[in-house]
Amino acid sequence: MKKLLFIPILLLVLFSCSPDEETICTDSELGVNCQGADYIQNSDSPYVLPWEIGKTFSIGQGNCTEGSHPFGQLQFAYDINMPIGTKIVAMRSGIVVKVIESYEDLESGTVGLLDEANLINVKHDDGTEAQYVHLTLNGALKNEGDSVVQGEVIALSGNTGKTTGPHLHFQVIQALTECEDTDPRENYTWYSCNSIPLTFKNTSEHCLGLLDSNFKPNGYTAEPY
Repeated sequence: MKKLLFIPILLLVLFSCSPDEETICTDSELGVNCQGADYIQNSDSPYVLPWEIGKTFSIGQGNCTEGSHPFGQLQFAYDINMPIGTKIVAMRSGIVVKVIESYEDLESGTVGLLDEANLINVKHDDGTEAQYVHLTLNGALKNEGDSVVQGEVIALSGNTGKTTGPHLHFQVIQALTECEDTDPRENYTWYSCNSIPLTFKNTSEHCLGLLDSNFKPNGYTAEPY
């Protein structure tokens, strides 16, 4: 009799939870992304996906991956597979602090130089900075000093810089006050700022960050928010 009473109680504990309780992460069994990283639940995230509502794109490279996203400023970066000229929207409201847009898109199969990537950087009100990289020639649609609103189109994707094909590379780095001065010389400063874990409030659950196309081949759709 004790056994019969125990089973329904156990099922109730596993499958019923109040809105205040933490839900089980459906991605946790995949064993991907960054071990021990603190990803905000996507419903609480201040960010939206950097592409237009209704559009779907897959992740070419996710977080903490071998190659170009192993650690530091690139650890929590994403590479999004998308054709040249795709509209990029602001993940969060802020002020444009840097624009580069003078480099031409590379021919297929050509890899460019790291410092020849077009980009647009947006600083948020908490001091963090979003960086959108590999834009097309003249692909920044805002100027330095402009205010941008979350979801506003700010740029066009491209294939510039050190890239093996058209895609958008983006990350959000720490506020300057949280960065480390790595220059050992007295009276000189060189800040090393790490990227931060990102989730997005306008797409499907992704409690370990966006998964790359090996695990999520259909990609992620930007939904209304």
